[in-house]
Amino acid sequence: MVGMVIFVAAVGVYTAIAAVIDLRTRRIPNYLTVPTALLGLAYHTLAPGGWGPLTSLAGFGLGFSLLLLPWLLGGGGMGDVKLLAALGAWLGPKLMLVAFCTSALVAVAMMLLIFLNSAMTRGVLKTGKKYVAARRPRDKSGRRRAARVLPFALPVAVSTWALLAWLITHGGI
Repeated sequence: MVGMVIFVAAVGVYTAIAAVIDLRTRRIPNYLTVPTALLGLAYHTLAPGGWGPLTSLAGFGLGFSLLLLPWLLGGGGMGDVKLLAALGAWLGPKLMLVAFCTSALVAVAMMLLIFLNSAMTRGVLKTGKKYVAARRPRDKSGRRRAARVLPFALPVAVSTWALLAWLITHGGI
């Protein structure tokens, strides 16, 4: 019981803090992700209800790899990669995959709502111009930066909280 409370509290607080920081600064700092990943590994290694260090490391690796290619292609930030890696250290590979897929669906739904709201309040043409690549600022290398419509930590937090609620109600932890 105590292990479940620690698990849910740690994961819930981590995702909440990451979402707030990402909303405010559009960054997810190392001082949040690195200790969280290490605590996840320590929890699963030392806690009686932990899944073991290999499961934690597998979750970390999966979380890291899920957004690595989009980051390499310029479609996201390294903070998002580290966010999922640290979350994976807590969730393990199976739950990390569920959290990621759910996060992607929540992100798409949120972006559609943002686009719809913008189109209804500003108009379709202004909304289109706001998110078209030609209007995006350039980075230091001269490439166009991706327009961040939504900080990814927010849908990650929402989907992770839903996953935690499901695990609590179904006795999965």
